[in-house]
Amino acid sequence: MSIPILYRYLWGSVIRGYLPVIAILLALFSLFAFVEEVDEVGNGRYTFWAAGEYVLLTLPERFVVLSPFIALLGSIMALGGLANGRELLAMQAAGFSHYQIAWAVMQVGIVFMVTVACLEEYVTPVLDQNAHISRSLALSNSHVYQGKQGLWFQEGNRYIRIKTLKYGEIPQKIDIFEFNANGEMTAYLYVEEADVQNPGTWVLKNIQKKVIDGFRVTEEVVPSLVWDSPLNREEMRLLTLPASSLAPSDLFRYIEILQRKKQNVLRYELAFWEKIFMPLKTGLMILLALPFAFGPLRSSSAGKRIMLGGLVGIGYYLTTEILENLGILLGASAFLTTIIPFLGIVLATAILWWVYFS
Repeated sequence: MSIPILYRYLWGSVIRGYLPVIAILLALFSLFAFVEEVDEVGNGRYTFWAAGEYVLLTLPERFVVLSPFIALLGSIMALGGLANGRELLAMQAAGFSHYQIAWAVMQVGIVFMVTVACLEEYVTPVLDQNAHISRSLALSNSHVYQGKQGLWFQEGNRYIRIKTLKYGEIPQKIDIFEFNANGEMTAYLYVEEADVQNPGTWVLKNIQKKVIDGFRVTEEVVPSLVWDSPLNREEMRLLTLPASSLAPSDLFRYIEILQRKKQNVLRYELAFWEKIFMPLKTGLMILLALPFAFGPLRSSSAGKRIMLGGLVGIGYYLTTEILENLGILLGASAFLTTIIPFLGIVLATAILWWVYFS
């Protein structure tokens, strides 16, 4: 058996180990999420269909959050199956080292890590933001409506559309249509961006205004305009998206903006570093899974290995949550709060590798 053939066999085994773990964890946690959403059904305009749609739209984000546990348990299942079948011993007897086998497993892991990173940047932000806005508006009695082209709401004879919410908080590409009592359009404003000073006051920036008087249209450009927003405090809160729904690149840019304004950025920094470390944690969990196959657990049952792997994953998750909450309470550095549990797993993995592979 040549090395490329061995690698292909290991790749297939690892992928077959991942698939049932992905299916079981996503199904289980999606069920938990749906049961939690069912409690809200009946509030406002929130229905069973809306709850189901919310759970489906947040499925990619759930996959990303669970990716370290998928990597850990999937690798344990795949390598444990090979260990129980004495296939790992056969490979080693044929002259293949632990490191060659580990590299084959990590090749699948690298693809998995890249997939997680791409989902975080390009897929989950769009779906998460749509899911959160739809849910918030359905649960409220707000007159704001979410359409395919953005958020719509009415104020007297004005109809306003917000096409995008940059960084989950900054309204952009705003259309304002003004009508008279006869239903005739009298003015149209296109606003590039709005600076929300407070829920009741917006500063509109880079305005293109068209005033319509019969068949006559007058155009002008207004640099800025103070505008009394028709949205109340509760409606503005509904339209503010959680930091976790933003892409890492958007979080990085928004943190810089908030720092220049001297505003609190801790929750955004925590979300940013959590997203940066997520692919790295996924790869680290794969390395941590290898001693489960080559160490003293190689002759254990699959159930025992999975149970121990699950305990490791749960312990890491709880440690991370506790440190993050402590960091928020104490105002500690978001980077240190995130990296400390990560370094703890790095140290544990290094010790296990040194014990079993040296």
